Amino acid sequence: MSDLADLFDTLSTLLHRTRGDWQRYPFACDTLPWPELAPLLEELDEARLEALEADPAAALACLAEWRPDAVTLNRPRLPALERAADYATPRWSNGIPGRKWAQIKDFAANISGNHPILEWCAGKGHLGRLLAQQSARPVTSLEWNPDLCRQGEQLAERLGLEHRFVCADALAEAAAGLFAAEQQALALHACGELHLRFLRHAAAAGTRELALSPCCYHLIEGERYRPLSAAGRARDLGLDRQDLRLPLQQQVTGGERVRRLRRIELSWRLAFDELQRALRGQNEYLPLPSFPKQLLSGDFADFARWACGQKGLPAPAIIDGTHWLARAEPRRLMVQRIELVRHLYRYPLELWLLLDRALFLEEQGYRVRLGTFTEPANSPRRYLIQASRD
Repeated sequence: MSDLADLFDTLSTLLHRTRGDWQRYPFACDTLPWPELAPLLEELDEARLEALEADPAAALACLAEWRPDAVTLNRPRLPALERAADYATPRWSNGIPGRKWAQIKDFAANISGNHPILEWCAGKGHLGRLLAQQSARPVTSLEWNPDLCRQGEQLAERLGLEHRFVCADALAEAAAGLFAAEQQALALHACGELHLRFLRHAAAAGTRELALSPCCYHLIEGERYRPLSAAGRARDLGLDRQDLRLPLQQQVTGGERVRRLRRIELSWRLAFDELQRALRGQNEYLPLPSFPKQLLSGDFADFARWACGQKGLPAPAIIDGTHWLARAEPRRLMVQRIELVRHLYRYPLELWLLLDRALFLEEQGYRVRLGTFTEPANSPRRYLIQASRD
């Protein structure tokens, strides 16, 4: 077994053993699901819970005596890969946010070679444009949004670069035809099914070099995750979309505004859960999808009407927000306490998913390197899978 396979085997064993901690849906719980942790968790007030949420190491230390497997699961650390020598911004990068530019520069610092480049899910092609300038290699950028393609083409033309855009859907079958053997394929923060297709297409084409930073693992086809690798299928954790959201539940930057919006969202989701149980006459949780944070700027009644529409429920003519928010309040701290335990497993679960992708590539004959390409302050999705084959 490779070192990656050994690590995957260890993680699989421990994640199977601890699934009673992380494979929980806090909104569906009426009480704390771990009696042995109840005395400790119930002593934590909201301020302490928020402080621990912002400091994963402190949260792990707080629960270490009761959750030694979580300590073991969080111990493996991936090596730091190359970082950019500087983050100077050229004139054409005007308008790219600072953290995004740092991610692009750090990703590019790990890219070398002489093959033509395919940039997958490229947006305006900022990464491809930077690499076209640095290496003078031809770049093809795939992007489905015609406005972004047009802007990227204009920038490339202005700079005199050999950088073309293909405006097409990455999920369409024809996208596989963009991959070739003598090529380097790149994907910076490709979401869910988009990066799974990237890996399958590249392996099928025998593409020489790959570099992928995965994102948004839950955006997959179907409700359940199907592991890519044979090792993953043999040690399948039975993950659904809700489980795949767990690694993403982490803020890089905080501040009072972020904490306030988080409190509002949690309270409103729980208040709607109380309302929908009454409307349906069923005492069971009904999950809501993600939604734009602008919805939190109105009042709860507007949010509840939107949520009823999402779930096909008739909205009451009058929604007493004060009543439903009061009903939800006792559950809010309980949910935060459950999440404190679940969040001990964010990194181990993401590492398991990364290793499933890495082992798939090893099984296809690639040499694989896995590490971090940028600093945590720039992005929590800072993991890079690099693969090459002869």
